[in-house]
Amino acid sequence: MRSTGAPARRSLYNGDKVWVITRHDQAVAVLSDTRFSSDMTRPGFPLYTELLEAARALPTLATMDPPLHTRLRKAVIGEFTMRRMNALRPEIQRIADELIDDMLTRQQPVDMVAAFSGPLVDRVICRLLGFSSSAMQEFVATNFVPPGPRETPIAFAQANLASHMQATHKYFLQVIDELEHEPADNVLSRMIARHVASGEITRDELANLAFVIFAAGQGPTVAMLNIGVAALLERPDQLEIIKTEPERLSGAVEELLRYFSVLDLLVRVAVEDVEIGGTLIRRGDGVIVPNAAANRDEDMYPDPDTLDLHRSARHHLAFGHGIHQCLGANLARVELEVAYSTLFRRLPGLRLTVPAAELGPPQPGPLPEIHQIFVTW
Repeated sequence: MRSTGAPARRSLYNGDKVWVITRHDQAVAVLSDTRFSSDMTRPGFPLYTELLEAARALPTLATMDPPLHTRLRKAVIGEFTMRRMNALRPEIQRIADELIDDMLTRQQPVDMVAAFSGPLVDRVICRLLGFSSSAMQEFVATNFVPPGPRETPIAFAQANLASHMQATHKYFLQVIDELEHEPADNVLSRMIARHVASGEITRDELANLAFVIFAAGQGPTVAMLNIGVAALLERPDQLEIIKTEPERLSGAVEELLRYFSVLDLLVRVAVEDVEIGGTLIRRGDGVIVPNAAANRDEDMYPDPDTLDLHRSARHHLAFGHGIHQCLGANLARVELEVAYSTLFRRLPGLRLTVPAAELGPPQPGPLPEIHQIFVTW
């Protein structure tokens, strides 16, 4: 599709037609143009899987348009500056070192997902927002019943998505209530003091933001951490760069993000007629931007299918682009930098017990997840 130089017309699972944007420059044009809406309730808004149909009536920051989106994002964006995330770096490092200390006491092989990447990301996002990881785990265990052996993931999600989101929203309202009475040094406490107390945003809106931050700050970062480790362990030349050239670490993370782009389908609907790549996209037409495809555009990145940690991967679209660019991008960058550097520094002999090609989930999901990575060192 990229080689044609124009948007491609394709069909979704239900037969609806959609424009697919795979060129980097065209993806940037769509994602930065307010004539393309993120509002899932608009006529023509496309969903690429039946799994998401139940989410249409459950708006989040990612599926809002200005001015509501502008007001809410403006209220929270200051909490995710690179300065604030770098201030959190010592705490992330402390958590990473504690988890490695624990790994070193275990009998090998060790499941890195359960022992390191999952707990690291979970504890960081809970610490950032203002509640304990153990409290969240207890809430999940109590309120989220896993699908039965005869239930398909799609049917289970459709039946339970609304109730799960409502339960989570109620939980975050309880956290907000607690922090109103006992504020601390965390995002939600500061948001309560600055924006809820003044009436700028409501408690319900803050609970919605907390849900988005928590959900987006978990799965994608864990997936990126796991898949990056697996890839580096099978590319000794690239792993050597991580180990011996610490000054390149931040750039290496950007290249890994470009190469894998774990959140790779961004969805919009045109609210006016717009020309993209010489093609007229009419009002009401659905548009899907697979940003992972745009990140492999050879006009932007020569030899794009090669992981090259010496490459400048600036302007990649792994976090999206425009007004909906990932709120937690800076947090993810710092977490990945700390995680990769700590793992390979403290466990220099780290290696997989099976080839990376044999890793993967038992069934496909929305992310390129690896649920278990058994390692030795």
